[in-house]
Amino acid sequence: MPRLDSYHYSPGAQPSLALPTDHSGDDAVDAPTDAYVAMMMKWELINDLLGGTLAMRSAGKRWLPPEPREQPRAYESRLQRSYLYGALSDTVQKLSAKPFSKPVALTGELPEALQMLVTNSDAKGADLTQFARSLFMDGLKWGVTHVLVDYPSTGGGLNYSEERANNIRPYFSHISPLDLFAWQTATGLDGSDVLTQIRFKERRVKYDDVGYGERMCDFIRVIGLDYWELWEREDDEKHYRKVDDGLHTMGHIPLVSFSTTPTGFMTANPPLEDLAWMNLAHWQSFSDQRNILRFARVGILFASGLSEEEVEGGFSIGPSNMISSTNPDAKLNYVEHSGAAIGAGEKDLRSLEERMEVLGLQPLMQSTGNVTATARAMDEARQHSNIQAWIRGLENTIENAFAHAGQWIGAELSEDFAVDVFNDFGVTLSASEDVKSLTEMVRSGLISHATYLQEVKRRGIIADELDVQNEIEEVEAQIGDSLTAAPEQESDADSE
Repeated sequence: MPRLDSYHYSPGAQPSLALPTDHSGDDAVDAPTDAYVAMMMKWELINDLLGGTLAMRSAGKRWLPPEPREQPRAYESRLQRSYLYGALSDTVQKLSAKPFSKPVALTGELPEALQMLVTNSDAKGADLTQFARSLFMDGLKWGVTHVLVDYPSTGGGLNYSEERANNIRPYFSHISPLDLFAWQTATGLDGSDVLTQIRFKERRVKYDDVGYGERMCDFIRVIGLDYWELWEREDDEKHYRKVDDGLHTMGHIPLVSFSTTPTGFMTANPPLEDLAWMNLAHWQSFSDQRNILRFARVGILFASGLSEEEVEGGFSIGPSNMISSTNPDAKLNYVEHSGAAIGAGEKDLRSLEERMEVLGLQPLMQSTGNVTATARAMDEARQHSNIQAWIRGLENTIENAFAHAGQWIGAELSEDFAVDVFNDFGVTLSASEDVKSLTEMVRSGLISHATYLQEVKRRGIIADELDVQNEIEEVEAQIGDSLTAAPEQESDADSE
């Protein structure tokens, strides 16, 4: 057996961002790598957008700054009336669905001990297609994600036959890039970067020995070339103490990273970052729209000629109330909103939504690469899209993960072993150029959104069965409902 002991990754909860100042010290086990901190700055907005309306409201002033002289109560009321248009999350879902509309396929011989990885890749019930899609979604969100090829810790008390009988085998652990916050490297003999240590967060639920109480506990897992450690956050919620450690004899760290837009070793940019910023612009514009619509519905009461005593004494507005003044020239009437700003706001929202739709399509657009004469002879005008290039990277990642799994049990994969993820859904070269031209025409206002969708549909980018006119009507209805729907409780806001 190629090991003395192993480690076990159990996140137990959704990953979360770790603030760069939220650690014990620069030399502490929870100190993040500078490269992680740099990526995290770009992940904050994406993380909140993917969290939906509640996450954006919780972020508050970070993404929705208060207006000058806006009172806290008025700002809070405006914040609670703001709703997120989920363009980013919708794009991630749609793009990640396309490659996995068909199951992930394997070619070549796979050792019997590794065949369970196809039907239960993560030892938690996810098959290879589901596991691969989770990796791909993370790549779309953050630009990078990781697979740790793990092996259950048996303490060395079982032989090979006993491990097989108890279904003890390697498995894949998907580690979010939000959790893997630190790493160390060395230069290999071939000049490449080699991991010598990684540190990532885990979360586990602890239950009371007596009763029904539970609490979430934070851990940090450290893995080196031949050792592992487990650190638990202490009750002061700042420092960590080591609670477990052990050895492994893999001789390296069996971690494989998948990147869509790499910027260096273990680092990447979010591929949908531009879409995220436009989604933020929509969040802010929609908040303004909801706010101005509320005030447009309620006229502004204007009074003139009233004495100071009459104003300070107050008066009630209603069908059974009467207002009087000693000044015969006193006036009391409503100032109505012209509505021009509402129309401008609706136009801005529609424009942003159209642009976000275009940005969401860009990974599917194909372009020609620089090819050699030999390659051109083999495949004239070879075409590829970003999403197809990402799929090739995903296939390589999974193949490397299977190779690490084989090393755990001392088995080698066949030379013809390969992973195939469906990618025959791209746009043709001519369609790609057409869509670019259509996009510019939409942005310039030369064609309507309906015409744009019809032409995109004709080029096979969206489903043939889609009713374009019905789709536009549904979008308009959604926008209209969101702009006109009154909150259940407005009395407090109206009394400001």
